[in-house]
Amino acid sequence: MVLNSNIKLVIFDLDGTLVDSQYDLTDSVNFVRNKYGLNPLPVDKVASYLGSGITALVKAVLAELKNENFEVAVKMFKDNYAKHLTDKTLPYKDITETLSNIPQQKVLLSNKDEKFSKQILETLGLSKYFTEIYGGDSFKEKKPSPLPIYEIMKKFSLNKENIVMVGDGANDIMVGKNAGVTTIGVLYGYSSQERLNELAPNYIAEKPKDIINIIFQL
Repeated sequence: MVLNSNIKLVIFDLDGTLVDSQYDLTDSVNFVRNKYGLNPLPVDKVASYLGSGITALVKAVLAELKNENFEVAVKMFKDNYAKHLTDKTLPYKDITETLSNIPQQKVLLSNKDEKFSKQILETLGLSKYFTEIYGGDSFKEKKPSPLPIYEIMKKFSLNKENIVMVGDGANDIMVGKNAGVTTIGVLYGYSSQERLNELAPNYIAEKPKDIINIIFQL
């Protein structure tokens, strides 16, 4: 059935979709906050800021600082995070099986820096499933701008009807909608059922294996 499917490429988000990275990210957030004399933030609070890339995350978690040089804080965060990318980060349950059972080509599109995205996937044994791995610095614009998907379409010589975008957050669903591709929102990541309903993806996957079933139906 999939062989006759119009879907030729599946684009995956990283954080909250393939891997649960909120604990390592929170540790690096609180490392930076401690340097500025601020109290640590809980994991769920940090997770609520994820999805727009590291610079946006650092600005959000240091919002109480006025007129701060965020470039320094971002560098501090990246230097620390680079040493702890996979201390606590793991693939979600059944992600490996899910990726191995999707026969279409797969691309990773994260707003996280490309080098971090590649290193995480490589360390966790997931990079072999992806034809290309892109981060928030791979293109001139990042999600939710449709430009990354447009560039991917050109590279693979595909039309919007041939592509599915899979992700847990607002930027994932919005980039898919902005580019006119089918969207699958995942419920096991960092967005609630209520939030996903508001975002209104074409489909919702409660667990990773549901992604396979949805794609098989397209």
